[in-house]
Amino acid sequence: MGLLTRTMAAALIVAVPYTVLAQEYSSAPPIAPSDMLNYCVYGGLVYSVGSQICIMKGSPPLYCDQPAVPQGATAPRPRAMWTTSQPPATINCTNDLITGGPARPLR
Repeated sequence: MGLLTRTMAAALIVAVPYTVLAQEYSSAPPIAPSDMLNYCVYGGLVYSVGSQICIMKGSPPLYCDQPAVPQGATAPRPRAMWTTSQPPATINCTNDLITGGPARPLR
């Protein structure tokens, strides 16, 4: 190995850790904290109102719902939350794999 090759290899070894550490990573969702009441969270993931997920095979699906505010009401909008009450078009979790949260290996 020539002197130039060894010098370049040493420079790369020293530079790589700093390059990796310099990358920005944000675990926070790109949603303003004041708007989070309009979303449901499951397994660290953010879901919009109307989303449905299966958390266990054979269980009822979870549905992200947010009660409507009566017209003329001055109260703040209620927080979105998971419910098992089924909307008109519901996914069937009887045979579906788990769809909510991070991917899990099949057993």
